[in-house]
Amino acid sequence: MRIAQISYWSCPLTRLGVLTAGGMNVYLFNLAKSLTEKGHRVDIFVRSHSTEHDSVLDLGSSVSLIHLNSVKYENLLGPQYFAKAILKYVKDKKLEYNLLHAHYYLSGLTGLWLKNKLKIPLIQTFHTLGAMKKKYIAIDDQKRIQAEKKIIDNCDVLVSSTQLEKKDLVDYYKANPEKISVINPGVDHQLFAPGGKNYSREKLKLPLDKKIILFVGRIDPVKGLNLLLEAIFRITEIDPQFKNNYQVLLIGGDIESRNYWQNKNIKDIINFLKVKDLECCIKFLGSRSHSDLPYFYSAADLVVLPSVYESFGLVILEAMACGAAVLASKVGGLKYLIKDNINGSLFKSGDIRQLSDKIVTLLKDNPKRQELGLSAYRDSLFYSWEKHADKLLTLYKNFA
Repeated sequence: MRIAQISYWSCPLTRLGVLTAGGMNVYLFNLAKSLTEKGHRVDIFVRSHSTEHDSVLDLGSSVSLIHLNSVKYENLLGPQYFAKAILKYVKDKKLEYNLLHAHYYLSGLTGLWLKNKLKIPLIQTFHTLGAMKKKYIAIDDQKRIQAEKKIIDNCDVLVSSTQLEKKDLVDYYKANPEKISVINPGVDHQLFAPGGKNYSREKLKLPLDKKIILFVGRIDPVKGLNLLLEAIFRITEIDPQFKNNYQVLLIGGDIESRNYWQNKNIKDIINFLKVKDLECCIKFLGSRSHSDLPYFYSAADLVVLPSVYESFGLVILEAMACGAAVLASKVGGLKYLIKDNINGSLFKSGDIRQLSDKIVTLLKDNPKRQELGLSAYRDSLFYSWEKHADKLLTLYKNFA
């Protein structure tokens, strides 16, 4: 089977945490890798992001990453121009695909246009939904929501990460539930596995004598970083020694870019840290390669993801696979991954007092964190990219 994956918004090779690069990038790369290991051919179409010229990069014997020049069109016309660029490439190379799989809503618009031109099925995975952003962070993008509705009505099948996401598609978009397949993402257990805490800290040049709290994610309001920082400030008000005994590491964002520091969200965070005198214990580490993350998860005493909305939560699954103690907001896919007080800990989203109290309680209780981490590791073994690919291939074969 030859499969065309469409990613208008992001490239799987972009450093994680830079701009929009995050879980979807990880998903694209690992899905393609798993599909090719099962004997299939995958072409990933992305917009050219560093040159005006088309380029093709082989990621393996049966995976091609195809960058096509479509950088000038950033509005809703962009997906159609991107679709035309893909169609031209396909015809020039005389390629034939069994199906299209689009990721994110802009890719879905591209996919709809190509579905009609190529007369092949379209599988759609949104990864995040406009209606949920409206609900949780008051971003009311009606053009996006209408575009998502159009894709939902016209694609052949929808893939959601959890039963909750399926419910959201039905409740907010009137999607046909029989058209939705729930397939959990996976984790690479060869990369993400338990490691020694001291060894990891020495490798990363982190202090051995401090408790470490780790946040991994894009610097985006939906990730709830401001909630974590407010919680840390509350802890320092109660315990003045916190600054001396603890370190908070923030992974995400292109700290080497001048534009990064001009971003309003970043400016607000930096100002907050200065005003609250937290710069000494909170460190921006910027984006890190995926291969470095297992060391950070192993080095941390607690991994915190305070998202206000999370369709699944790959960061938490990766941390669990490393045997880390995790604390996350009780939203979206996170409340499916984490069984409170069994393989991790949950707090009510937006509740800074509860978040800070749970951080303090967990950091004081070493045996409990070890117990949670071991249980988290065991539960992570139920998730793998191989299992994800198997279920997806079964779905593909029903349409191809």
